[in-house]
Amino acid sequence: MLQKELIAEAVSICKKCIAPKPPRTHHCSVCNRCVLKMDHHCPWLNNCVGYHNHRHFFLYMLYTTIGTLFIISFGFELGYGVLFLDEAGWKEMEPLQGHPVRFNLSGHIIPVTEMNDYEHDGMAPAEHDLPIPHPNDRTETIHGAILFMALINVATLFALGSLTAWHSTLITRGETSIEAHINKSETKRLAAMNKVYRNPYDFGSRQNWRIFLGITRKRTWWRHVLLPSSHKPEGNGLTWLTYEIASDNADEWP
Repeated sequence: MLQKELIAEAVSICKKCIAPKPPRTHHCSVCNRCVLKMDHHCPWLNNCVGYHNHRHFFLYMLYTTIGTLFIISFGFELGYGVLFLDEAGWKEMEPLQGHPVRFNLSGHIIPVTEMNDYEHDGMAPAEHDLPIPHPNDRTETIHGAILFMALINVATLFALGSLTAWHSTLITRGETSIEAHINKSETKRLAAMNKVYRNPYDFGSRQNWRIFLGITRKRTWWRHVLLPSSHKPEGNGLTWLTYEIASDNADEWP
């Protein structure tokens, strides 16, 4: 039964799998299998991004980008003081109010509540109780840690931010990374024949986003996007609605 359904919905035969190939399906040479609505093979995930996980992949990038922006925004003052001011300058900066951790002369990290108990009870550890690192070593350690954090966050922001923007453009146009190249070639080919090419899966930016996020058929943005949701993507990955069919049959719209 499944084989008949696949054959019925196939538009071609995969030359490598020697099996029916549904619309928008492509063969991944790394995974050595056909992937429904394949976008690309991600080496970082060691997996293909396609019909079943494209939404999760995009939201992961989006939320990570927002997270790095949050860290950069609220850590900019601290990072600027450590990286661009001299030692005397950044040490004179006011400590973070309410921060649960404070550096002491020993170099050990002691919670603020315990540190306050030491100070109020006169029980502050003597110099011989805890090893005191050389001031230059401590300064270099803090400087190196802040520099590492800054580089990681800036690199992540540019890399994932750019990738998120690129995929946002693709989603708005109703296409995948592979289809973007195919559609570009078809547009040029038909333009030479004085014809206009239209992506058959482009229903307009708003509807494209609703289909991609799976917030059709009474699903909501708040429940199925902002909150963790395991809802399945629109359709079955084998058959795909086109704008020609949707324009002729209003009931076909998701």
